[in-house]
Amino acid sequence: MKIHSMKSKAARLFAALGLLSSSFVLSDVHADSGILSVFDSPRANSALAPKSLLHNNQEFRVVNAAGYEAFADEDVVATVGHLPSMDPTNTIMQTSAGCSTCGTSCGGACGGGVYGGDCSTGNCGGPMGVYGHQLSYGTGKLCRPCEPYVYASVEALYMNLDSADRTSFSQNFSLGDFDQEWAPRVTIGSVPDCVHGWEGSFAGKLQWDINASLNSAGGGINTLLIPGLPVAATSLSTFNNAVFQSQSYRAEYWTAELNKTLVGWEVAKLLIGGRYIDYDELYNYNTRIAGGQTGLLSSNAENKLYGLQIGMDMLFPVSCHGYIGLRGRAGGYVNNAETNVFLNNAGSTVLNNVADDTELAGVFELGAGYRYDLGEMLSVRAGFEMWYIDGLATAPKQIDQVVRPTMARGVRMDEDIFITGFTLGAQLKF
Repeated sequence: MKIHSMKSKAARLFAALGLLSSSFVLSDVHADSGILSVFDSPRANSALAPKSLLHNNQEFRVVNAAGYEAFADEDVVATVGHLPSMDPTNTIMQTSAGCSTCGTSCGGACGGGVYGGDCSTGNCGGPMGVYGHQLSYGTGKLCRPCEPYVYASVEALYMNLDSADRTSFSQNFSLGDFDQEWAPRVTIGSVPDCVHGWEGSFAGKLQWDINASLNSAGGGINTLLIPGLPVAATSLSTFNNAVFQSQSYRAEYWTAELNKTLVGWEVAKLLIGGRYIDYDELYNYNTRIAGGQTGLLSSNAENKLYGLQIGMDMLFPVSCHGYIGLRGRAGGYVNNAETNVFLNNAGSTVLNNVADDTELAGVFELGAGYRYDLGEMLSVRAGFEMWYIDGLATAPKQIDQVVRPTMARGVRMDEDIFITGFTLGAQLKF
């Protein structure tokens, strides 16, 4: 289905042509015994219509007007010689070529029992055009022919995970911010009847890493961790007066979704479907003292989100081949989270607590960009997106500054993350 962008002046011209009782095509001058005056000729599409007309000493060949389409200011399709009336029921309807695909149970884009059409034959109840396309419904509704299509897009995501509130457990150095990272997003969809379809998408894996370390041959590198009874100070001996300490923090994200789609003229797409999001974090804090003994504090958090989402993609034409696009997603999820906090000091296990819990989570995504069509099949696009996820378990938040045996025996799931970045990709439609 093609979107015709015309200036209003040109659109009004074509609409006015549709009000004429016949359509004229300039041809070479030739003699014809059936020439009549343009003022007293029958309708051009009637059985008595002449083969040519004479006007101002110029001859015009008469053609059938039923095969031509005109676009009014409201982008309404009509045959020349038959514009839609002001009746609100006489409106344009989306449908596939020839109105032969009526959607599920004949109640989709075309006909069915609703408009008196015959689903088995694809007849929507209206007259046929010269190219075999159904031009109107039995109730007067006009029909815009279009072809079913499949599309596939590949995008490069360049995203950053907000790290403004990251925690450091060393007194002498801290972690920096995450860098922006690359990952692909692949989308495949189908619209078999120009309106109803499906779409599947996979994005990831995005992986962010930050590391920091400090060496001091004379020792003096200390921790922010404090022993809490019954944990003794000796249980944290390798974390104070250390000659070496390092911290690392890693986060991973990927998602897969399958949606039912409802497409409007290829410029608006509504989605509803299921989605899975996997978000994991791992924090490690290593230490070594002069005697060679080492210590490790590790926290791992795994989030598995299952839920339903709704969304919309919109395109706004800004030039002959260019569009401004908007993208939105919102969903409610069940988060099955599991955490593991492990503390080892000089070869002795101080803590090894595993916990899991289930809570509700929310996901919201917004995006904007520019799309340019290189032809009927290929388009390229670039944009900016923001993702927000609430109700997560993050690795550092499972660790208390005061170390007690009860630490991390329950999952803390009230954290959120904010991901922003750029997208660049291409779509193929066939």
